[in-house]
Amino acid sequence: MADKEKKPVADKAQKPAPKAGEKPKKADAKVPKAAAAKPAKGGKAKKSAEKQKSHRVRRFFHDLKSEAKKVVWPQPRAVWKNVGVVVVMIVVLGVVVFGLDEAFAHLLRLFMDVAV
Repeated sequence: MADKEKKPVADKAQKPAPKAGEKPKKADAKVPKAAAAKPAKGGKAKKSAEKQKSHRVRRFFHDLKSEAKKVVWPQPRAVWKNVGVVVVMIVVLGVVVFGLDEAFAHLLRLFMDVAV
């Protein structure tokens, strides 16, 4: 096995340190994400979370209402036509299933009579 050569890792660009008496910029101030994400302990954080939750629920119903307005409802005549097609198909399939049931029952009776 050949020795693998390690490539030199380029150092991240170092930002110049602020001059004396100069405040560091917000981008320079490093705040850990975990510390920034944690809300302050106390009632304010809990109320804020409840407020966000109620806002999300309100937004959900607002979006639901706006989407329902976009629905294109069929005309009553088209609905009745579709109802007729469904009823006819149910009747046809019912007759087919009934016919198959009677045919198999008749065949079973023939086999049972022969077996006796």
